[in-house]
Amino acid sequence: MLGLRLRGNGAGVAGGLAPLDAHAQHEPFMEAVDPGYWPRAISLRIVIALCYVILVPAGLLPMSPAWYAVSGGVLLVYSLAMGALYLRCGVLRTYELVSPYMDTLVVTLGIVALAKPEYPIWMGYFLIIPSLANFRSSAYVAGFSAWSIANCVAAFGILDVSGRADVSWALATIIAFMAAFTAINADIIATSNRKLRRLVQEASLTDPLTGLANRRLFRQVLDSHAVPETRPLAVLMYDVDNFKQINEERGHMHADQVLCAVAAELRSCFREADVIARYGGDELIVLAHVNTVDEAAAMGERSLRQIRENAGVTLSAGVSVYPVSAQTLEGAVQSADGALREAKHNGKARLLVARAA
Repeated sequence: MLGLRLRGNGAGVAGGLAPLDAHAQHEPFMEAVDPGYWPRAISLRIVIALCYVILVPAGLLPMSPAWYAVSGGVLLVYSLAMGALYLRCGVLRTYELVSPYMDTLVVTLGIVALAKPEYPIWMGYFLIIPSLANFRSSAYVAGFSAWSIANCVAAFGILDVSGRADVSWALATIIAFMAAFTAINADIIATSNRKLRRLVQEASLTDPLTGLANRRLFRQVLDSHAVPETRPLAVLMYDVDNFKQINEERGHMHADQVLCAVAAELRSCFREADVIARYGGDELIVLAHVNTVDEAAAMGERSLRQIRENAGVTLSAGVSVYPVSAQTLEGAVQSADGALREAKHNGKARLLVARAA
């Protein structure tokens, strides 16, 4: 489910009603990746660990037995531990914060164990950094790139001090510059992609004419409140009176201006925490927390009066309160729709409250 929160002065969805996904507020990584991410990531690490264990005895990766045991053991235990945690927990909400640093440490151990700085094992740093940029902030990526550079310098330093290999510090400097460049470039691309995804997401959930939430977003918010509420929820459904006549006599552009004016007045009538959406055509709908049915009716009457005075048009409205008027929120929407139809049938420019269930 989407974690998008559109403010009241934009798409009419605001902070008082529950967000569509509470975890998405705090765990952007878990919200961004698909459900198959961890099985693939764990499988890749286990395959790399097994290849590491096999290639060394085969003589394809020459290294001392002691360093082979340490580095191979860490890689294998780490990979199997990830798999065990996933099988036990299903998701790795905490462990995903640690895994990039463990991956980097494994690359560092590989460099030291092989004792051949010219072997491009350090390319692993550059594979990890761009993948993180897709899910993490610029500050996180900058910090992680510094961690990767420190690991590289430490690996070359250990090889130099121990005398296990001829170390070219020029190569270490080049790797450091490459890591920094990779981090900057990956962050620029990822930030642009996130912005583009956000714009596409907002466009898919926002009515382009009025700037209100569209019906799709309203239904998602409605679904997010399927659990029992501690306070009643009012559904107010509006319809512009004689809108077809306005269209025919004044033209579509004027009719669009009327809808925009009505939407603006509704924003000013309701709280930032209330959900305001264009439900279809000239129908608008509001979802708001209230204490009583009378409070919901008063909110509706006040909005009709303000729209009549400031926008120069009249609206009919139907009000339903969950769980007073209906046993479900879906039922409350239907009850408000029925009350709206009755209000229009009885002369328009009025508000009717749905009868108690």
